[in-house]
Amino acid sequence: MTVSLLLALSMALSLVLAAFCAGVETGFFSVNRGRILHLVREGSAAAKVLQKALSNMSSTLTSLLVGNNLAAVAFSASSAALSARVVGESAAGRTAWSVAAAFTVLYLSEFVPKLFFSSRPLSRLVKAAPAFGVFYAVLRPLTAVAAWLTGLFVPKGEQKYKVTANDILGILQDRKDGVRLTDFESALISRILVMRRKGEPITVEGLLAALDDE
Repeated sequence: MTVSLLLALSMALSLVLAAFCAGVETGFFSVNRGRILHLVREGSAAAKVLQKALSNMSSTLTSLLVGNNLAAVAFSASSAALSARVVGESAAGRTAWSVAAAFTVLYLSEFVPKLFFSSRPLSRLVKAAPAFGVFYAVLRPLTAVAAWLTGLFVPKGEQKYKVTANDILGILQDRKDGVRLTDFESALISRILVMRRKGEPITVEGLLAALDDE
């Protein structure tokens, strides 16, 4: 009985780890990076963790991939062992168990976490940032080995990111998820974008005059 409980616990923990990896990965690809930079400016420690991860997406994605695969292996091994104890040698029982296990993995560790993080990526990534920091630190040795092996076959091309005009406009148009801009900041950024598009020189005097006119 104790062994069965341990196997069931291993399956549950594996599902949680897989769901975390899938959800965080979706969050990183869905989040507005300009909002994260704004939260970093306000001193958010969680946002700093996210900014560091986004600045080195190659290592971040490798860590998530390693974690997801470890979870998949652990779940498969635990599920197979528990299946043997519960249904024995029954072919029908093992088939039903396999179908149920596959559906559970697909729904709980793929569909639900990705939907959860994609609906409000910033606020949920901020909450998950401390756990991600621990996760990344624990898997760093395996990530380094995986990155080294990958580098033997794939040319290295580190992906950095920068804030674009669209990112800034996204901040101005939507202030949800903890992003707080004053009316003056919004007007100033908008004016800078307009002046840049028109090819006008951006000077302090020009900005103040334009804001006074508005």
